[in-house]
Amino acid sequence: FRQLRLDQWVGSSVAWIPDHILKLGESPFDMDSLEGRECYGGLDLSSSDDISAFVLIFPPEKEDGKYIVLPYFWVPEDTVPLRVKRTSFPYDTWIARGYMNPTPGNVIDYRYIQHTILDACRTYQVREIAYDPWHAVQLINDLSEEGLMMVEVGQGWKSMSPPSKEFYEQMMKGRITYGGNPVLRWMCQNVVIEKDPAGNIKPSKKKSKEKIDGVVATIMALDRAVRNEAHESVYDERDLLVLY
Repeated sequence: FRQLRLDQWVGSSVAWIPDHILKLGESPFDMDSLEGRECYGGLDLSSSDDISAFVLIFPPEKEDGKYIVLPYFWVPEDTVPLRVKRTSFPYDTWIARGYMNPTPGNVIDYRYIQHTILDACRTYQVREIAYDPWHAVQLINDLSEEGLMMVEVGQGWKSMSPPSKEFYEQMMKGRITYGGNPVLRWMCQNVVIEKDPAGNIKPSKKKSKEKIDGVVATIMALDRAVRNEAHESVYDERDLLVLY
């Protein structure tokens, strides 16, 4: 009724990550303590007039520790008033509080994203950055020329199902903290999951009612973190499922 009659956004019909689980990830973390720590990135670039996301994941330093998620978001500055008017989402407030970065004009200026990523690499030990190749060719070339290890991650079942399941499991266990970032929390609430007959899953941008770029970037970053952890990877037991 609220969605169809009152034109109010009420999130996806079935939340992938329940609200009480999202609250578990709201615990704050000390930004200064992250300086110099090893981490992995995920980059999900939008079309030129939409939201782009870059997410860093810091693996736990102790066996009972948590993955720390540090997200960055960009949006074209000139589109913000219309976004607020059309969707009633507080883009302007997110920008004012530093949770989202505006770039001048009505299209994303990828130079701002490149500058932030390079600055992050000077502050943290960014081992690898996973990226969705869509919209990313020039920026990826520029970052590669800067010496960054860029890893292409396709958005199909084979690439996305294992880390999507890992993300869900770690969230449900309360082993991921994102500091309560409201943009990432909102995107988590937007996610609609696709599932194939074999039980593979992945977040669907087409079926999700609103933006989920930050979640996709987080899943890709987690993929690289898990694959590079010193101990035996959980992916050895959680590969793509195939029906014969």
